[in-house]
Amino acid sequence: MNKHIPTSLLLLLAAVFALSPFAIDSYLPAIPIIASDLGVNTSLVAVTVSIYVLGMAAGQLIGGPLSDKLGRKPTMVAGLLLFAAGSFMMAGVESLEMLWAWRVIQALGGGIAVVGVPATIRDNAVGKEAARLFSLIALIMMLAPSIAPTVGTLILRTQSWHWIFYLLCFLSAMIALNAMVVMPKAKPVKKEKGSGGYLSVIKERRALGFLVAQAFGYAVLMTFITSAPLAYIEHFGVSAELFSGLFIANVIGIVIINRTNTFLLRTYEPSSLLKVFLTFQLVGGIVLITSHTIAPEKLWFIVPGFVISIAANGGIMANSSACFMRYYGKNAGVASALLGAVQYGVGAGVSALAAMLGGMSLWPMIIAMVGSTVIALTGAIVASRMERCNEEDVEQIAQASQQ
Repeated sequence: MNKHIPTSLLLLLAAVFALSPFAIDSYLPAIPIIASDLGVNTSLVAVTVSIYVLGMAAGQLIGGPLSDKLGRKPTMVAGLLLFAAGSFMMAGVESLEMLWAWRVIQALGGGIAVVGVPATIRDNAVGKEAARLFSLIALIMMLAPSIAPTVGTLILRTQSWHWIFYLLCFLSAMIALNAMVVMPKAKPVKKEKGSGGYLSVIKERRALGFLVAQAFGYAVLMTFITSAPLAYIEHFGVSAELFSGLFIANVIGIVIINRTNTFLLRTYEPSSLLKVFLTFQLVGGIVLITSHTIAPEKLWFIVPGFVISIAANGGIMANSSACFMRYYGKNAGVASALLGAVQYGVGAGVSALAAMLGGMSLWPMIIAMVGSTVIALTGAIVASRMERCNEEDVEQIAQASQQ
């Protein structure tokens, strides 16, 4: 049964969810400066982006069981404080090795904290209501990366790069204090036979297709973010200003689809909308293939394909999360952890592979995006069919019992 979730709690969950994307992108403008100060190659500092994504996935696997055992509130607060400690120490590093080490600590804290967001939503809502809440949270998560580099640039104009990490420390500490006040009283889940552990999550076959849809839908977004500079700046030779404008076009598309999804949830089920938006993403992929085959040097032929493909995530992430999490009540923390870990792991792997194979060609990027969409859509279709078959079986049993 759905419960009322206060606005203060929604804002808190959105802030926790936005913290990691902000941590990933806010220091990007400072990477060359950090590399110069530490006396290392820029690429070695850039590796901290991948370190964070992988560390966050590991943190979620740690935080999931803790969230179910100790409660959402203490686990989330502990993760936020660990993130704050890692951020503070990163601001004072004098070697690359220490930068990497404290980045791992920061990422683990971010993962432990964020695992409580889907679990808290699942504790309070299911079905369409959960999808609407996930839609709002996803919107915040996707907007954070678009403003984070600008914040980092503004700090660099007046302060050293160290203050970017001081800001992250301050923000996470403030969110932790907020969580102590706003989060509901900790209610550890009573462990029942067969209700806990990652194996119990994997055994729920009806949910696995939605897990695949979430992971590979996110991989499309990660592949674009990773390879967008190659596509726009290096291949098409656009200016930094035009690149920012093209990037913002994707953000606007995400917002439009996200709000459209929230409106449609009044009438349609999340599983149906998930397939619709994945099909929409596939249309974007077809535009990418067609435009790059017919007119590979024409920028404005390929831009619509990118915008459609990325905008679709405004509806994919929320609906796939709601569809997956609806199967887990007693072990929502573990389920949330597995969902996040697989999502970030697959996203990091696919995007890294596309970037490494890219060179000066856009085909690896395009193939990775379209292939991921096909896998995600297949997962959603299979899961929906299993869900429908199960409902029909239940209905037949109910009819037989009445006869």
